[in-house]
Amino acid sequence: MLWTWQNGDISLTPGFDGDFEKALGAIKAKTIVMPAEMDLYFPPEDNEYEVKYMPNAEFRAIKSVWGHFAGGGVNAVDTKFIDDAIKELLAS
Repeated sequence: MLWTWQNGDISLTPGFDGDFEKALGAIKAKTIVMPAEMDLYFPPEDNEYEVKYMPNAEFRAIKSVWGHFAGGGVNAVDTKFIDDAIKELLAS
């Protein structure tokens, strides 16, 4: 999993020639990207940038003090936030 995280680069997919924004633009699925607001491993600003290039994506940060562990089932408020967003996405 670590190797994939370190080496996974969607811009290296054939047809994108290293263009990260072009690769993001090819993602057509309806998406809600929900990073943790205080995640120090994966800052939400990274996802906010990526969502700008994804035509059917929406950015919603999980407002939580749990950092990287937000949304992992530890906090009922975080879980409800995620569950509500998933229900909304599936209903659309």
